[in-house]
Amino acid sequence: MFILCASALFVYAVSENVFIRNYSSEMRNIFMDSPMGKGFGYGMGRMSIGRGSTEFYVKIDETVVQNPSELVSVPDVEGYVRTRIEGSSYLLYGFWNGTEKVVLGARMDDLDFFLESLATTLLLSLLIGVALSVVGGFFLGDRVSKPIKDTSRLLKEITMDDLSRRVETEPKTSELAELKESLNKALDRIEDGYSRQEQFSSDIAHEIRSPLTAILGFSRLIKRWGSSDPEVVKEAAESISDTADKMMTITESLLFLSQPSIELNTTTFNIRELVDELVGSINSEESNDFRIDVADIDISSDRVLLKIVLKVLVENALKFGKGGPIEIVWSNDVLSVRDYGKGIEKDEIDKIFDRFYRSDSSRGGQGHGLGLSIASKICKVLKLSIDADNCEDGGAVFRVEGLR
Repeated sequence: MFILCASALFVYAVSENVFIRNYSSEMRNIFMDSPMGKGFGYGMGRMSIGRGSTEFYVKIDETVVQNPSELVSVPDVEGYVRTRIEGSSYLLYGFWNGTEKVVLGARMDDLDFFLESLATTLLLSLLIGVALSVVGGFFLGDRVSKPIKDTSRLLKEITMDDLSRRVETEPKTSELAELKESLNKALDRIEDGYSRQEQFSSDIAHEIRSPLTAILGFSRLIKRWGSSDPEVVKEAAESISDTADKMMTITESLLFLSQPSIELNTTTFNIRELVDELVGSINSEESNDFRIDVADIDISSDRVLLKIVLKVLVENALKFGKGGPIEIVWSNDVLSVRDYGKGIEKDEIDKIFDRFYRSDSSRGGQGHGLGLSIASKICKVLKLSIDADNCEDGGAVFRVEGLR
């Protein structure tokens, strides 16, 4: 509506300006073609100067040469000016003809009629344009807003009991199509996150229930037989202690994974020394054959966190390596840990870094399924990438990339 009004005013102003300028130019040409304009004398009885049946008002210097309407007060102007004199509309045009100042004037009844007709036409066009804009805007707005209304209605109907619904409306514009795609992807992530949260809560309940059941059973055993059999008390106490240690490990792991952020302490250290230090502490308890091929170079990272990652991978290899050798290799800024066990099922490789995930079919049911989740989270904090793959000659290999 604003654009229509501005356009109408612009057309009116331009039309008026063009008409006045052209008419002024025509008056000057008529005058210059007359004897007066060519420098001849002027006086009574000379042929009138005008356009058709319209005689011009002519004033040269201070002498009024021609005054058909017998105007009394005519202003001295420079250039073209539209004004009202004695109740009528006049166009005055003043210019210099050599050393003479010439002022020409003409009644603008035809201009007034033209401008009134133009104003009426523009007003009608404006009203019609506004009406069409309102009607068109209503239908266009309804067409555009329908997918948004349908989407809003769908979002109100979605509940936690049913997160599978998606926006099905076919958008009419690319922007709405992009909005639909983004919204459906967001709903996919919400559904996936909620499913993971449900599974996570279920896993926590399962993992904690088992040791609590064991502790409760041994406590009852002590109550029943403890007073008469010290060996029963000792065995039960040791089992309770072991179970409590496992619960503490689970609790500490969950607390670590729940931290919103981990503070880094970046230092420069020797990667070979870190590997030897870790393997030395494990060798005292395990008899596996370690094959180490790690360069004696310095890297920059958080030594404590990287050691946790390496420890998780080595313990994982020891657990599922079936007593075979464990290879720790450094190559092209990639640290890899390999075992010679059964490997990982292809459809499970993308899941092994999930919390509480354990592959019973290929990797055994030991542990709590939190170690690789911790390693994955630390790698994200250290801006490293970690992945797993099977080897052609058996076993699995875990790689940590991005170390410098």
